[in-house]
Amino acid sequence: MPPFGARWLIWCKMVEKRAANKVTLEVRAASISKPPIKLWLGIELVFLTLVVACAWFLQIIVSPSGSTIAMSCLLGGMVAIIPHAYFAGLAWRYTGARSASRMIKSIYRGESGKFILTLVGFGLIFVSPLPVQPVVLFASYAVLLVLQMGLAARFSNTQ
Repeated sequence: MPPFGARWLIWCKMVEKRAANKVTLEVRAASISKPPIKLWLGIELVFLTLVVACAWFLQIIVSPSGSTIAMSCLLGGMVAIIPHAYFAGLAWRYTGARSASRMIKSIYRGESGKFILTLVGFGLIFVSPLPVQPVVLFASYAVLLVLQMGLAARFSNTQ
């Protein structure tokens, strides 16, 4: 059984050809088009802006003197978006069946980098002297991750 990346990246279509009572099979590699990465990241940034604006209005109502809710939302969202942009840039660098091995290596590098960037982002936030509410930070991070999964499902069905 091929590894997960190869099954996901290379789809083969079997085509029957009948000629003079002879059945031959031809294997064609299907093309995998790049998802609209810039649109995807733009949607995430607009959504984060709306979430931060709502948090800012909520913050004004709850406690006008503190600015921790909106700051925590912004930082949690940025910890989700920046590593995702790095991964998307690496994952879709190569296309085509001939560069399948480079695609798989690039995806693994992108996923490793995304994990490291996420850890560094949270580490820098908790070490910094910024006033942060951890519940709001992780909630906005989780909301952006759910949005990323939803957009991935949406854009994967566009072919």
